Amino acid sequence: MSCVVDNRAKFASNFYAEHGFSLLLEENGKKILLDTGSTPTVFKHNLDLRDVSVDKVVLSHGHYDHTEGIPVLIKDKPKFFMHPDALIPKYAVSADESRYTGFPKLINPELDLDLEFVTETTKIESDIWIFNHVEKHCDFETIPQYLAIKEGNKFLKDEFKDELNLVIKTENGLVVLSGCAHLGMVNILYSAIEYFQDEIYGVIGGSHLNEATPQRIEKTMDEFKKINPELIALGHCTGFEALCRFRKEFEDKFIPLESGAEIMGFNNVSKF
Repeated sequence: MSCVVDNRAKFASNFYAEHGFSLLLEENGKKILLDTGSTPTVFKHNLDLRDVSVDKVVLSHGHYDHTEGIPVLIKDKPKFFMHPDALIPKYAVSADESRYTGFPKLINPELDLDLEFVTETTKIESDIWIFNHVEKHCDFETIPQYLAIKEGNKFLKDEFKDELNLVIKTENGLVVLSGCAHLGMVNILYSAIEYFQDEIYGVIGGSHLNEATPQRIEKTMDEFKKINPELIALGHCTGFEALCRFRKEFEDKFIPLESGAEIMGFNNVSKF
């Protein structure tokens, strides 16, 4: 598994960084992407360094920093998976302005993409599921108020009904991949444990702690210690303070995500 796009890039490498996210994994010879970064330029450059042909693309939600690289893939016609609500216009709203943060406006998904809408947990490879049965397991994981969707002329709080995660079943437990974890990484992990009736082996992706209070970060640490994954690879929207806390708390179990990073910690217990 490798990180194609993240906010940081591997030191002294040819990979570019941007505020975005894309992860590449392989199952049964198939190349699967989770998200496509936030610009075609950076996404194409980094993907070309991998020199792979992508078979399937899962879009974790409808924000631009996970979907703007889609045009790079259209000519190769991979299979796309996303929730239909990812197409609802998304905005960042403040007292002074509203800024569009949603799906690329120049793409008509149903015409341009080989597309399958996903509204429930769905197996896409023998050991890989698109997972969206996320329940509320803790009260400290809240969605920021400024994240909104637009219906008609009204801005409504985004409940992220479109958010999809990936779950990989390995011999040693579940590996959970999240683009942003707006619904809360702890909520996602406990929901995966409950749904698949298995322990968590690895957690990879963005955890949306970049604006979290110190109290929320500490509560997240406490829950991660209870869940006790063997591999934690986080980046993108996790935020510097939370990344430092994960590193201090989990030491060698923790890997900071960055463009160009190879994630090798679970290869011996899965088919990767």
